[in-house]
Amino acid sequence: MKIKTLKTYIVPPDVTATPWCRGKASLLIKLETDEGMYGWGEAHIFAGREQAIAQEVHKLFHYVNGKDPFCVNHFRTTAQNDILESRIGIEVSAAAAGLEIALWDLAGKALDAPIHKLLGGPCRERIGVYANCWSHEPRTAHQIASFAATHVESGFRSVKVYPFLYDNTVENGIECLHAVRDAVGPDVSIFVDMWSRMNQKDLPRIADALHAFKVPWFEDPASETEVETLASIRSQSNLPVVSGETLYSKQAFLRLLQHKAADILNPDISLCGILGIREIAALAEAHSTSVSVHNNNTMTIGLAASMQAAAIIPNFTMVEHFPRFVEGSNTFSSFPVELDSDGCIPITREPGLGVSVNE
Repeated sequence: MKIKTLKTYIVPPDVTATPWCRGKASLLIKLETDEGMYGWGEAHIFAGREQAIAQEVHKLFHYVNGKDPFCVNHFRTTAQNDILESRIGIEVSAAAAGLEIALWDLAGKALDAPIHKLLGGPCRERIGVYANCWSHEPRTAHQIASFAATHVESGFRSVKVYPFLYDNTVENGIECLHAVRDAVGPDVSIFVDMWSRMNQKDLPRIADALHAFKVPWFEDPASETEVETLASIRSQSNLPVVSGETLYSKQAFLRLLQHKAADILNPDISLCGILGIREIAALAEAHSTSVSVHNNNTMTIGLAASMQAAAIIPNFTMVEHFPRFVEGSNTFSSFPVELDSDGCIPITREPGLGVSVNE
């Protein structure tokens, strides 16, 4: 059995748009063999770069064309040279991650086994997830609190909010945190994403508020590349710092670890791939650091691949989940998962990713 054809599909952002937030384009990748078996992948998308990244996928196809579906390690090794040598390495990495996910899906289907079984078996049977509550426009504290509470009512036990964005003052952010905590109750975890926009002079007040509202971690108080600043914030705030969602090389993650700039790394599944995340997790484990899988894509292939990676990582914490993408994603694909009573998702036993796509 040999890989024969590649197809790419761009899903327009209006498919996943909701009244709460604009949608996000998706780039789906299909690899098919000469025996009619196929696998699906999904590549990380930057606004307006869908076509460009799709072109990178087609450029990388020559590494797998004519190969058997189990060439994952060889593909990642050879494609790595393209990533490191390209001036747009992040886009090539996104393309490579999407192709790698499709290879894993194909290999799993060929062996009639879930991907986590091919990678040594799962470390856990259930995956903790948190609901991302991002909106592209400013929302009042009441609106954010109500939106977060809706997810808790649907079964989530953790939510992520952005109270200090949209030109909000520190006081506005604290008011928002207060409203969210009142709305979701004392037992739900509230994660805070700073989107690299925190003014360091505000750190004492923000840190006090995060401690007061029992926030387990805060994400990207500074850019991932500002490792000295992140290390300083981490030591001053006495709060776990999460960082790494836009990084794609092991060297960049290692720099975070060596500078003690993060307690939790969050590599993106569709930017680093399943193998990449496993390697990053191994680096993190050697530095007594955890991994939370970042998921910047829709609810289907991106989430399914995140679940497979999370299942095999010993030092795993949580997977990012975008509930607002579910309805739109279900118009073209199916990944039948349900939250259990603890807000976790059981790992799939279906072959490959466990996802079906209606072309």
